[in-house]
Order: sequence, then C-alpha cells, then structure tokens
Amino acid sequence: MKFDFILHWLWAIVFSILALSGIAMAGAKYGWVMQYDIATADIVHRLAAVVYVLLTLIIIIYEMIRILRRDKTKKPWLVFGPSGYGLFTFITTLIFIVTGAMIWLFMDSSHAVTAFALWIHDKLTYLAVASVIWHIYMKSHALKWPKKKAQKGR
Repeated sequence: MKFDFILHWLWAIVFSILALSGIAMAGAKYGWVMQYDIATADIVHRLAAVVYVLLTLIIIIYEMIRILRRDKTKKPWLVFGPSGYGLFTFITTLIFIVTGAMIWLFMDSSHAVTAFALWIHDKLTYLAVASVIWHIYMKSHALKWPKKKAQKGR
C-alpha cells in the first residue's frame, strides 16, 4: 500500500474526528453529536488535534524530501499540493493549527485572543466541512464501476 494513500486516509479520519468533536462543542445546537458530553468532546478534540499536527508535520517533511530528491512522480493521494484543493487544504490546515494553539494556550489568560481565535476557527470549520463535501463529490468518480467500452460493429 502506498505511503501517500495511508497518510491521506489517516488525515481524513483525524479531520473527521476533529470536525465532529469540534461541532459538538460549538453550542447546544450541535451538542447531540456527542450526546451533550462537552468534557469528553474537549478531550477527544485535543487528542485528535495533537495527532492532526503530527500527521501534518509528517506530510510536510515527506513533501520536502520529495522536493529535495527532485521526485516528480505524481502522488494523487497527497494531502497538500502546490495548487487547487491541495493549496487550499494546506492554508486552512495552517490556520486551524495556529488558531487552535491560540485557543489552547490563551484560554485562561486572554479572553480577547481566545474569542478572536474561536471566531476564526468556527467559521473556518464550516468552510472546511463544505469543501470536504465538495471534494468527496468531485472525487466520487473513483467509486464508480468501470464502464464497458461500447462494442464496435453494432
């Protein structure tokens, strides 16, 4: 199995856990996602965030090694890329990591910083979830059965 394929799906699973636990903490409207257990959602979200950052670092190091080796082979499963959805994913990931760290570090000391970071983190979550839905829709052709070629001579 290819390394980029494994990274892609590990990253997707961790992102899904982060999205679900984060949405559960967003307010009473979505608390049902984790049965209104906000404390468990917070712990799950923080643990998944650590894994998310580690996976992101692994992906960045992997991509840097490929650049240094001048490896031009196409890796369709890589999470980040120089253009299109890969670039969007890279930028949103960096913003998620920075704002998440701000929320984690300044939760008890600066309410203004926490509120600002929470606002960005919250709005970016909805944008990222919408983009994931779009991404799944656009890549759904990979799940279709191969069509038989039209028979010649009909």
